[in-house]
Amino acid sequence: MELLLLGLFDVTKMKLILILSSLLTIQAGVIKIENCDGLTVNGICHKQEILHENLGGPILLSVDLKSNVLYFSYHFPNLLYTTARLSLDTKEFKNIEGVTFGYTQAVDRNSHDVYIGGSDGLYKYDAVADKATFIGVKGAYVLRVYYKDVLYYSSYPTKSLNTFENGVSKKIPGLEDTKVDQFFIDDGFIYFTNDTGLYSWKKGTKDTVLYNSPRPTGFRGSRGFALDTKGMVHICMQDGVYVIKEDSLTVEKIVNLDNAFGCAIDKNNNVVYSDGTRLVRLLPSPFTTLHSTIKNNDNLTPNYLTNMTYAEQRNVWSGLKNFPALTSEI
Repeated sequence: MELLLLGLFDVTKMKLILILSSLLTIQAGVIKIENCDGLTVNGICHKQEILHENLGGPILLSVDLKSNVLYFSYHFPNLLYTTARLSLDTKEFKNIEGVTFGYTQAVDRNSHDVYIGGSDGLYKYDAVADKATFIGVKGAYVLRVYYKDVLYYSSYPTKSLNTFENGVSKKIPGLEDTKVDQFFIDDGFIYFTNDTGLYSWKKGTKDTVLYNSPRPTGFRGSRGFALDTKGMVHICMQDGVYVIKEDSLTVEKIVNLDNAFGCAIDKNNNVVYSDGTRLVRLLPSPFTTLHSTIKNNDNLTPNYLTNMTYAEQRNVWSGLKNFPALTSEI
């Protein structure tokens, strides 16, 4: 196999580009594979990596970008929820103990502290010690949490948006009477959904902005928000993941999904989503990655291959062998 891969780099760069391009459509600088066995994200072919299976409706996904650990909730057959963690690097899975019906989770992107909302209040989780500690809002059934400078949360049945800081809970001035389903805190803005749509609200004002929806059912049943490594805010719906377009007050779908339950984005900017039983990561196909490398590297030599790990070489080959038109030319 290694000899065949080395042979790949013995041919000229131009020949490779011509062969690879025959399998692609290139529009506005974006590589689009016409025959994709997986899913396309922004028009680029991705393969589906199964991270974990046999889960009951995993929801409300959140990633610690430092450790690349995914936090989420799922339910047992008796419909009682628990919070769990999954390493996106090693796939090590573990339930988090010490939280009463852990339902929602968030990660502070600066300190990497983890916060969990359960059926009786808020908890802070120490990932190193693997210990959850109750921190406040005793008796509240917490529905959502998010951390941005302070801890934000909503609870049942009011669904009002609150902050929790230094042991004190306060409603957000300007949104006291607004019901919130999903929410996301950005610099100076809060995005939220409810039965009437997707809104953004500038802190310190009383005005909300309604976003246009390309979906007949609007934003009802939204599955959560996710922030990518480039600062783009995404919203997860049952039929896919959308990026929020602030300039046009609308959203644009980046990937079609079937019955998505939640989504997040890992440290390498890959989409992670859940369905009724699984956690799945979307990874750029080795074929797409190889084409991009060849096309953009004027000094590509056989040394490129020798600098790859064996696993990386194997991934490249596994991508190429699915394209007989290419391998027959090598």
